[in-house]
Amino acid sequence: MILCFSGTFLMAQNVLIMSGTVTDSASGTPVPNYPVHVDIDSASGGFFYHHDVFTMSNGFYIDTVFFNVGSMPTGIVMVSVWDCMQVMHSANFNFGPGYHNFIQDFIICVGSPINCHADFYPSTPPPPPNPLAIHFVNISQGGNGPWNWQFGDGTGSNLFDPVHLFPAPGMYQVTLTMGDTLSGGCFSSTTHEVHAGDTTGEGCHAEFQWYCDSNNMTTVSFINQSAGDSATWNWSFGDSTFSTDKNPIHTYEHNGRYHVCLTVTKNNPPCTDTKCNDINVGPPPPVGCDNWFHYMADWLHVSFEGQMHGNPPATYTWSFGDGTGDTGRIVDHNYATPGMYSVSLTTVRQDTSNCTYTSTQQVLAGDSTIIHQVYGQVFAGNFPLNAGLAMIFSNDTVTGGMPFFSMAPIDSAGIYMFPYVPGGDYVIWALPFDSLGGFLPTFYQHTLFWEQANVIHLGQPTNPYNINLIHAGNMSNGQGGINGHINTTGLKITTVQEITMLLTDELGNAIGFRRVNSSGTFNFSDMAYGTYYLKPELPNTTSDQVKVVLSVSSQTADVTMTFNGSAISGINENSYVESITVYPVPVNNVLNVNMKVVTSAKVNAVLYSFTGQKVFGEDYSLIKGENMITIDMNLMGSGLYTLRLTSPDGINIVKKIVKL
Repeated sequence: MILCFSGTFLMAQNVLIMSGTVTDSASGTPVPNYPVHVDIDSASGGFFYHHDVFTMSNGFYIDTVFFNVGSMPTGIVMVSVWDCMQVMHSANFNFGPGYHNFIQDFIICVGSPINCHADFYPSTPPPPPNPLAIHFVNISQGGNGPWNWQFGDGTGSNLFDPVHLFPAPGMYQVTLTMGDTLSGGCFSSTTHEVHAGDTTGEGCHAEFQWYCDSNNMTTVSFINQSAGDSATWNWSFGDSTFSTDKNPIHTYEHNGRYHVCLTVTKNNPPCTDTKCNDINVGPPPPVGCDNWFHYMADWLHVSFEGQMHGNPPATYTWSFGDGTGDTGRIVDHNYATPGMYSVSLTTVRQDTSNCTYTSTQQVLAGDSTIIHQVYGQVFAGNFPLNAGLAMIFSNDTVTGGMPFFSMAPIDSAGIYMFPYVPGGDYVIWALPFDSLGGFLPTFYQHTLFWEQANVIHLGQPTNPYNINLIHAGNMSNGQGGINGHINTTGLKITTVQEITMLLTDELGNAIGFRRVNSSGTFNFSDMAYGTYYLKPELPNTTSDQVKVVLSVSSQTADVTMTFNGSAISGINENSYVESITVYPVPVNNVLNVNMKVVTSAKVNAVLYSFTGQKVFGEDYSLIKGENMITIDMNLMGSGLYTLRLTSPDGINIVKKIVKL
């Protein structure tokens, strides 16, 4: 069979638009010809972007990035400007395939440094206060207020050092604006992104703030705001020095701009996350003194271009981070081996000011990311599926530090295509648009559940990856119904609309599905009375199976589940399992299963290898309350396993296990 691809894959475009205005905080007038920095870091790998745009005469800036359809990655856009105190003001936006128009305005000081400067850092009060409570430490200089706080959740405060209780875990843009009644109305404002609570479940999230010592501007205190009980903290200060302290204090040898990164690591369960920020060390340089630079890497060959405001006469001196250097505004350098290098540019203005400034960035040379094209055809019985959606998920993080995810339409010939996929291990999922058409969402090749999905390895693709949809069983009509909601409180950006709710009968036969809408709701109607099971399905996400019984006395059921970003849990009045915890993951020797049940029950625990071979099976008698099951995995080889817990009373739980 010859696969023909429609030209619409390349004709339609996905767009990122970043725009806004820059206003002088002292005069309230627009700031013309002012640099705004746009950085894009793709979570899906293979795309990094740095561009400086300048404001127009009315203070307006705009930057636009176009992608061909299917090629737009997922990731984060950061838009930032530096003020007259050399403090960076920034805002982050999450993006994915589609049209995005991000608007961010900045009100900053420009020209000579102002007499007052607003700044703060957040601090979590010690236990036992609520983890959503944040103490904001005011470190503003040169003014006595008034103070105006906006916490990013619709509330504010006029206190000097407020303690604020956020409504839910999440990331919030907190702004402090200060005046000064003693010096003629000095005005300053600053915004920091603040992490409240834990939005990552049992995972970890790196975040930090910093401030310079008022007596020694080259000494910087770093405030660790990372979520999760991290086992280690690894700091890279951007000057080839490092630290493992939780809240380090570091003194730099020279004034300038440095790229600082914090990596947090947690052991149980294992996770890692990295956060980087550019910081300015030392007193603010005179206007037009600071520099920045762009670079473009072609494997080990990297081209650099230095920039200064107005491009005044100046010398440009480079240090490439490998013991070599060069001079000139535009230079090329060949690295000997792939790696991350700390590159510095020092400029000296050739005028009476003789102003000297150094900026530093971490530069990746020799990125070995290889992009693949993945495609296939989806069949509903003997005919191609004529409408639907295909999704591809990485089983682990890829270049950029996050899992890869992409969606593609299934056309009238049943064909899907992902044109830009980095190397790694993936699962592919096909979803018919019509949930009443008799076919179910199916993983490549012919699998219903993610835990048993076939993994493709890239590597060299072996296209086409064809998918044969699984046919749904019969669902008898009646007067019953199930209404449900998946709660995502605290997750600012979620994939809830990508969740599919599978419905099975009492014997475990899949009989239907519903797509969960963007608000997290789903429903099944016109159902016969009987026993059913609901199982939410989303790749790379474990999920509970919830039992629902419909009868004359209970014609409808309401089910609430919770999605925390890595698991979907759901307990209703008919569930026998109140909670379950499986640890450690990954496991070395002994796997522990802690189950809390609402009544005594008998449960069968079975462990399957990645190839589907049964390697362990045992029956257990559970008492009401908490129970511990231990499984010895010492003699089992490393790899991926599936744990299934079942009982005659309706317990049906599947967990994915990694053995080291």
